[in-house]
Amino acid sequence: MNICAGFDVGGTNARVHLFDEALAPLGGARRRIRDASAPDELAQVLVELLVEACEQYDLEVGALDAMGLGLAGQLDRPGRIVKNAPNLGWRDVDFVSIFEAELTDHLDAPPPIHLVNDLSAQVWGEFRAGAVEGVQEVLAIYVGTGIGGAILTEGRLVLGAGNNAGEIGHSKVVVGGRPCGCGERGCIEAYAGGVHLERQVAPFIDGGNDDEEPLLGRADQLSASHDEIAAIWEEATDLLAIVAANACTLLNPSALLIGGGVLENCDRFRTLFIQKTLPLILEVARDDITVEMAALSDLGGMLGAADLARTKYSP
Repeated sequence: MNICAGFDVGGTNARVHLFDEALAPLGGARRRIRDASAPDELAQVLVELLVEACEQYDLEVGALDAMGLGLAGQLDRPGRIVKNAPNLGWRDVDFVSIFEAELTDHLDAPPPIHLVNDLSAQVWGEFRAGAVEGVQEVLAIYVGTGIGGAILTEGRLVLGAGNNAGEIGHSKVVVGGRPCGCGERGCIEAYAGGVHLERQVAPFIDGGNDDEEPLLGRADQLSASHDEIAAIWEEATDLLAIVAANACTLLNPSALLIGGGVLENCDRFRTLFIQKTLPLILEVARDDITVEMAALSDLGGMLGAADLARTKYSP
């Protein structure tokens, strides 16, 4: 049958979807995890989501061929240990072993688990069946809870010597600047990542944050007329544009793929970012590039993770 599961674990939500051999989506499930992100808790949530998705398709968990787990974090080379997951608050966590132990309550021998950075999974999903399908040279920048990146060259993921290429969210933009969740200072994520943007705009918005009317969505609507929020948007997009443009100049991709909750849902923020980025790219690199919005949204990371697990991808 060759059915694989693909997980997407960010700083706010965890999702899973099942895919058949042709990457057609089957059952899926989702849950908010921002307040329940300890490794043991998260492993339990992921198993519950997996069981829920399998029940939708009337499938036993043990019948899965493989599981791909895309997680927002920096990984070891073998892809088992999460060395640093800033938006989950993890360091040196052998999450694959924890997840496997949780799975043993449902089956004796879990199928192979392939752990990959969530942005690598996202860009792979968009490459296989989305906005950059078949595009060989891609730089992806996603702005959500944090900021992540991934690189494709000659149609292959660039993983780096330590399996951590693409960590564009931790490019330094201010020496000794704001503290970042990674433990260092001055990262672009500390200025333009969703969690940090929420902290900056919260004092200027009444009513707090909720799922029905997210804080950053309201901030984006107010940014055209509210001086303090407009200044936050200007600084964040200035710095993000410099980072993105320098990366495009360095890598010379044919597509800059953008996505994530902030860029997908905050129209003014996204427009400012694109308008500022393109003129800063070296002209000869700018001539070759198009800006593409992620087409698969949440599904992209799960599809990519499942396909990477199915094909047993290695650099």
